[in-house]
Amino acid sequence: MTVSRKYWALAAATALVLSACSNDANELPSPSVETPSASATDNGEGTGEPVEGEETGGEEATDDTVEQGENQSLRADQVLEAISEALDVAYEERSAENVMDRVTGPARRTIEAGFENSDRFGTEVEPIAMTDADSTWSMSTDFPRVAMVFTENPDTGSNHQLVVLSQVEGRENYKLWGYADLVPADVEITFAADTQSIAKDDKEGIAAPAIQVVTEYAQLLSGDETNVTFEGDSLATSLSEQRESISESLGETGTASVNAEALDHGPMTMATEDGGAVTMGYFNYDVEIDRTSAGSTITVGDELAQWLTEEEDSTYDVQGTLTSTYSVMVAFYIPPQGGGNVQVIATSSPELIEVADDESTNPDDE
Repeated sequence: MTVSRKYWALAAATALVLSACSNDANELPSPSVETPSASATDNGEGTGEPVEGEETGGEEATDDTVEQGENQSLRADQVLEAISEALDVAYEERSAENVMDRVTGPARRTIEAGFENSDRFGTEVEPIAMTDADSTWSMSTDFPRVAMVFTENPDTGSNHQLVVLSQVEGRENYKLWGYADLVPADVEITFAADTQSIAKDDKEGIAAPAIQVVTEYAQLLSGDETNVTFEGDSLATSLSEQRESISESLGETGTASVNAEALDHGPMTMATEDGGAVTMGYFNYDVEIDRTSAGSTITVGDELAQWLTEEEDSTYDVQGTLTSTYSVMVAFYIPPQGGGNVQVIATSSPELIEVADDESTNPDDE
């Protein structure tokens, strides 16, 4: 007896824009950002502002006064403008290859994957806004230095995205490292004037070190138990619901699972005024459909089918184990010890980066 199951919504559901911004500014975390004062130091020389590219390849180390609010430093504005111009080049060329001096890490990988998917599926690439920003710059003498930028939604006037920049060493430019859309979260984030970047394994004073947070969040996405307690969030909830929905749809024809991992990029972390921290990590997660019943048919459509057949409006019959892999950047607020649960404050739109069907597990061949 042949059993046929069609799961059309897999690609759309698992790649759902879970981090879409709310139109209600009151539902979003509203960070109160203070930029470092001119008396602080970020390069051991008391300049008090982000210095980069001291020799060739960077902006001149001038106008080094850092002020607050609308009078934010010219140097900070120059850095953000330079990154914005690099992004314009990348969008025009549909490649980040020529702007690697300004875009790195998860941001570069995600932008490149977005261009590839735009060509593959005929979709639009959503630009990253670097204007109308409040930013705070770590004042550590250690590297990498970290800056976090909150951009403004021009339609609502509310905070829109969290953008993370990094500087690997003093003679290199600050580069765009990561970005994510702010999501509803009951938390107020304030960066103090002497904000420090925090090492990924530093656990002093905070509920959990950043590396533990991102590692265990991957476990949470996979459906496993964690030692860190997370507030509920849309990404974890959606993946759990999709896993159950796919399993129910498959019935006895196969099984479904989600397996996530925190990638070795960062995380990038900065201290907050209340003794907590904000960190951003980079994740891959696999959605697997394993056809286990001989003679059964599991059919997928949409992006998964188009990826495998290279044809629009096509369908694809799963042979063995179908794995669709997505990447996503997620930012967390880590409270001080005893200050409550870890909260997701921003997530990027999951980007499809690979689809493969392992025919070696085909039950018809057994």
